[in-house]
Amino acid sequence: MPAPMTTEFELIASIRRDLGTSRVSGVVAGVGDDAAVLRTSRGQDLVVTVDAMVEGRHFKRAWLTWTQLGARLAAINLSDIAAMGAMPRFALVSLAVPKNVSVRAVREIERGASRHLARYGAVVVGGNLSGTRGPLVCDLTLIGTCRRGAAWTRRARAGDAVVVAGELGAAAAGARLLKSRARASGGEPLIRAWKRPVPRLDVGAALRGVRSIHGAIDVSDGFSSDLIHMCIAGGTGCDVTGPAIPVSRAVAAFCRRRGLDPVRWAMDAGEDYALVLSVAPQRAREVCRRIERAGVRASLVGRFTRARGVHRVIDGEGRARRFRPGGWDHMRR
Repeated sequence: MPAPMTTEFELIASIRRDLGTSRVSGVVAGVGDDAAVLRTSRGQDLVVTVDAMVEGRHFKRAWLTWTQLGARLAAINLSDIAAMGAMPRFALVSLAVPKNVSVRAVREIERGASRHLARYGAVVVGGNLSGTRGPLVCDLTLIGTCRRGAAWTRRARAGDAVVVAGELGAAAAGARLLKSRARASGGEPLIRAWKRPVPRLDVGAALRGVRSIHGAIDVSDGFSSDLIHMCIAGGTGCDVTGPAIPVSRAVAAFCRRRGLDPVRWAMDAGEDYALVLSVAPQRAREVCRRIERAGVRASLVGRFTRARGVHRVIDGEGRARRFRPGGWDHMRR
């Protein structure tokens, strides 16, 4: 049985000791106050995101250690900051904790999030703790900064190239293996891709100041869905070259063993946290080279078109088919 929950005062005090953020640059007041007071430089914009993980909806306890859960919570928010071309600075962590989650578990979640954020230069400055009769809910708000007017948005531009930084399909394959409790040969990198997503802040750093990037989004819901989000925001359509979609050997093997089309799988798979970029066509190859110099696979997979609302994937024979949003739907029951 888990140890009984201590008082809120004791738990907050222990978390504050764990985090040790009282003397971090830019933090005027942090953990323990009613609100954090943060100081940023002139000429900067604040970039703010929030994401949550709900037990039974987004994860099962058997899939992760508590520390891994905290790190994953941090990573999915860091990815949003990366997709805006910003740098992470400050975080607020909120947990709704059922009785069967121990004090030690809460501290490990907080510690996992804090340590993962610190790897990318961010610090936890506050949050909230609550008991609940429902499932465990882990929520993180992340604040980043970028040069004023320099943040990327998800607005695609007609005529631009579609560039993918990273690979697609691995995390969804890993989640499938976890759900089925399968121990398939070669499945370890797929499970790792789901457990330990990599926020592409390295790509953001490599491309900072490159004016030919007109839009960006991270692949959280699914490549097809997130690409269509960009099209809707920019009033465009898109043509995607199926064989150019980047999948790893592990994903190709996973699909082959199950009789799945790797292109369709990669189109609809989510939670890879690769970045999709709308890039001026004359600069697309240069952007790809910059991404690859950062150690990340870069792929030129298509173009955004003027055919608003028309989203097509082109196969190796030149045949086109229209596609709809696939992957994760937050409102699906």
